[in-house]
Amino acid sequence: MRYAQIYLLMMAFLSISGCETTPKVDNPVLGPPPPRLESALKQQKLQHTQMASRSEDRKNIIEGDFEESDNPFETPVITASSTSDSPTSTASVIDDSVEELKDSTVVAMVNGTPLFVSDIIGVYDFQLKQAEQRMPPEEYQKLRTALVKRDLKSHIERQLLIHEMKTTLKKEQLDMLQEHLVKAFEEERIPELQKSVGAGSPQELEAKLNQQGRSLYFEKELFMKQQSALQFMSVKAKAKNSFSREEVLARYKSNLEDYAYPAKARWQRIRISYSQHGGKEKAVGVLDEVIHKLQAGEDFGALAEKYSDGPRAEKKGQWGWTGRGSLAEAEVEEALFQLPIGQTSQVFKTDNSFQIVKVIDRKEAGHTPFAEVQSKLEQSMVNESRIKASRETLEKLYEKAIIESMFEYKTEDENITK
Repeated sequence: MRYAQIYLLMMAFLSISGCETTPKVDNPVLGPPPPRLESALKQQKLQHTQMASRSEDRKNIIEGDFEESDNPFETPVITASSTSDSPTSTASVIDDSVEELKDSTVVAMVNGTPLFVSDIIGVYDFQLKQAEQRMPPEEYQKLRTALVKRDLKSHIERQLLIHEMKTTLKKEQLDMLQEHLVKAFEEERIPELQKSVGAGSPQELEAKLNQQGRSLYFEKELFMKQQSALQFMSVKAKAKNSFSREEVLARYKSNLEDYAYPAKARWQRIRISYSQHGGKEKAVGVLDEVIHKLQAGEDFGALAEKYSDGPRAEKKGQWGWTGRGSLAEAEVEEALFQLPIGQTSQVFKTDNSFQIVKVIDRKEAGHTPFAEVQSKLEQSMVNESRIKASRETLEKLYEKAIIESMFEYKTEDENITK
């Protein structure tokens, strides 16, 4: 699969150029930021708004910058004004009382690269257009703002990874990576999209995407950003991708109670309710008939289907795996865990019925064997390793990043509010 080829390509690139390249910034980050600051983002946002007003739409902005840039992954960069009175910080926050978030509004600057509103909520264009038709303007703006706030952090982290990749790889390496991503989009992603919308060709796909307020251009741009960030993270994060049997067994033993299961039984029941037969005395007559037929060797399930008035009578009185504490009648439940498998119980007289049970199968309390969980447990350990490595990688990127955000957000360390 081409995604795997891209991963191997990224591995080769990083083995040549090294993974620890630190981007050079004009303002080194010396410590955690103040909780809220007025920042140069206001000036940057104004400049970007002016730039956006000179273009017909967001697509033209991105396409023009892609063509002019030496770096195929580069998006417009505006350097913070050197005359700003704001202190240097990893992340600063401007007033979030925004009346209207336009597509060209700059929501955040990540190491000098802007994140537009359209970058964050462009994937919801079709749904937002529908919402706009049925919602009051103020509620519609609240919805857009809520989506931006919710998704902002993931887009900041994606941009951190892309920035690190741009500063780690050389231009020729980025060109080659872009070439592979383009091929992956054309050979794998486009067929996936065609299947998802029922299109028979790229032309039909474009038409159907347009009906949803989307386009192949947008899908390609999103794919390029997502895959470059994901592939870079998969290589950059120092995760452990396999564990020895001894390591997995040690985890199993240290969490043995997680694999404990209680005793449980599968069983059948014949219930003869007093109320269904005109009282207890008349129910006794039906019970005697059932007992005689059981003694004569008739099938328990067939008798349950004919005589029982319990909720599972039509299923031959069969109940699934039942654990202790599940039944209201303590004597009946105890029989499920004491009665030999296949043997019919005595008659149990309850407040409202006569009951006879038979155990079909039973499993004693114990622990799921290691062999049955080894593969799944190892995969969970691999996943934990990847999550931990990804978190540590992002934390390092946050530490050396210059981020200015319109809204508050939190890093993986939930005690640090950006």
